[in-house]
Amino acid sequence: MSTSNKRPRGRDAGYLPLDQVNEEEGEDASPGQTMDTRGRTLAIRRPPTTSNCPTATSPFDAPFPQLPPTTPLGKPSSPGKSPRKSPSKSPVKSRTGSLSNTDSAGSSSKEIIKKEQLAQMSPSVRFGDIELVKDKSVPKTVFDFWAKYMMLAIDEDKVVPKELKAQLEDKYNTPMKTQRPIKEWSYAAGLYTATDMWRVQDTVEGVVKAAHAQRNSHEPQWVSKIVTPIMSRLQTLSTSVSAKGRAIEDLNISSVQIAPSELCPISLVDDFKDMNKKVDYALALVLTDEEERILTSAVGKYRVPGGTSINQTRDWTSVKPMFESTEVKVDARDPLIQIAVWICAEFEKRRLEGYTLDLPIPAIAIEGDRWKFWIAYSVKLAKKDHQPGGKPYRVQFLGPVAIGSTENAMGVFKIFHVLKAIVSWGLEVYEPQFMKHVFARYKKK
Repeated sequence: MSTSNKRPRGRDAGYLPLDQVNEEEGEDASPGQTMDTRGRTLAIRRPPTTSNCPTATSPFDAPFPQLPPTTPLGKPSSPGKSPRKSPSKSPVKSRTGSLSNTDSAGSSSKEIIKKEQLAQMSPSVRFGDIELVKDKSVPKTVFDFWAKYMMLAIDEDKVVPKELKAQLEDKYNTPMKTQRPIKEWSYAAGLYTATDMWRVQDTVEGVVKAAHAQRNSHEPQWVSKIVTPIMSRLQTLSTSVSAKGRAIEDLNISSVQIAPSELCPISLVDDFKDMNKKVDYALALVLTDEEERILTSAVGKYRVPGGTSINQTRDWTSVKPMFESTEVKVDARDPLIQIAVWICAEFEKRRLEGYTLDLPIPAIAIEGDRWKFWIAYSVKLAKKDHQPGGKPYRVQFLGPVAIGSTENAMGVFKIFHVLKAIVSWGLEVYEPQFMKHVFARYKKK
């Protein structure tokens, strides 16, 4: 056998005899030691340490810092460690539309990783407690949305169909208590039609089972098995169609970009990148074919250049009247950052086109099993508060409010109860406002 095929040993393999290592490096190299073919103790030769290459704590450590592995649902891989943050769903564009991580001068800009940092963007984004909805400065449309639709739905505990009580007690109130028992006070009659009730029950049972099986999965799998069944079932309920026949639909918009990029929030300082973020889902009104034709054929009537669009997109969603936004995260990242950027682009589109800015935008931030509700609305700035090059308004978020969990049946019934309230607002309030302030502008006189 040729010597060229032999496995290198000793000095040729990057090892030195331990006594020589101690002589050359002046330190104990016993950790990670091994033996050569003649029984001599060997140690791995270490690379030289530089300012950019931290000293390894063990001969087997890599010379560069290692991040802990990613774990789903925000659970660290070991105590005291944080999960690795996955890259954002879409590249962040600069003000010029570049995908580079540096600005035109070549200096690096930071990615926004905390929602509080959005206050330094334009429009500035602020966050407050939901109790502020009672403040007199809150627009009437925001107060009415909360008081007439959301407050009762969120505070309501009777969210489980009483007609299913016997079946659910047999299933969940077992001696093993494998599922959280449904309390007596959680039942109410007449929450759904008979058809809707059985549809929701099937979805609740499937989601709870899938959530248990998929709890260690990654985001696309979690969305597919847990979130999609809920949103898809919602659009099939009889309550998702108005008395006039207007229906709603759920849209998977995880691949849809904000366009044009000028609608995105911009950084007025050099510290942060301008942002182009998308979300996972939206609820939208279903237009007739004729209504969609009118909107798509209104060429030249839109003020924002780049085609016919009633919202912040140019994709297949461009004439979809979206009235709610949902973002999903199963790791430590905050879903509200992407929601905030997406909604800021919606308000900027409304402003540039001359649509009303009065209507709020509901949003749902899903963090693993937990679903949380937010309300977003625009606040006009006084002239003294305008920043050069900035937007004449800021975006205010109020929340979060827990609206359920996919850990148990009771939590999923609660989610459906709150989603039904959002749909009711979309059909009863958003739809007539959309037809009056948006659609009527493009309909031929």
